[in-house]
Amino acid sequence: MAHDLFERRVLFVVGKGGVGKSTVAALLAVALAERGKRVLLAQMGPGRRLGEVLGVAEATDAPAEVFRGLCFLTIDGESALSEYLGLVLPVKRVQRMVVSSKLYRHFVAAAPGLKELMTVGKIWYEEQLESGRGRKWDAIVVDAPATGHSLQYLRMPAAAHEAFGPGLVRREARKVLDLLEDPARTAVCPVTTAEEMPVNETHEMYAQLCDQLKMPLGVLFVNRVHTAPLAPDDVPTAPAGASSLVVDVLRCGREEAGWAAINAHYLRRLRAAVPMPTVELPFLCCEEFGLPEVRRLLGHAERQLSTLAAERAH
Repeated sequence: MAHDLFERRVLFVVGKGGVGKSTVAALLAVALAERGKRVLLAQMGPGRRLGEVLGVAEATDAPAEVFRGLCFLTIDGESALSEYLGLVLPVKRVQRMVVSSKLYRHFVAAAPGLKELMTVGKIWYEEQLESGRGRKWDAIVVDAPATGHSLQYLRMPAAAHEAFGPGLVRREARKVLDLLEDPARTAVCPVTTAEEMPVNETHEMYAQLCDQLKMPLGVLFVNRVHTAPLAPDDVPTAPAGASSLVVDVLRCGREEAGWAAINAHYLRRLRAAVPMPTVELPFLCCEEFGLPEVRRLLGHAERQLSTLAAERAH
């Protein structure tokens, strides 16, 4: 629920490509770090957007510090498998022989779902990691791939648990599945925009998360929401002989009012189709988007999360 979102240990941020999923993942990670938590922001698979938002170089498979309390890494299935082999094959020479063999490379390339399973398994591993003060991470925020791929990743532990008989793979899959299904530790936060295709996809994703994956849900984030005090038809047209500045301002006002009307329509549809606590993030007009803009959006999110918590308390 909204009021305990920041008490969960793992937050999966999911959504259609291009809706601002990485922005919301960064927002949540910054919010947790500013609460004094040790936070790992994990990106599933390759991509540069999250690094650009954070203002750091492209992530590697080793955690890199963004600022005090927040680290960032990319989780790649093949690297995660190699790391796992390092745990079960403590002799480095044997590990190198296995990883460099042709049979191993063919197996990794051909085995269906193996990389996805190892990627989600790596998140479980990081959640379990100990340091001198207890758990290494107080919270992990996962920037998942676009919707179809992210659901495929999240399905793999259950699929592996069902497919394999008693043994190592089934035991490991069960551990990961326990994390994914635990509402005290985990929450999924969908991200969308208030437009037709993203709203339709979010509705479908919500149904799969509830009915098939049975994963605990957190907060729905609606990104890039436009608002305007006037309807599009109420914005006046430029009078004859008006300057180009007046013409451009009124044209922009009409466009903004049009987007606000579209967003309002799809927000109504979204609330009816996806009954989740919802946070609306405004559209920001800016040339560059980085941590200062993330913090601006975080201010909007914090106020709405506080309101949701107060409503739930009554």
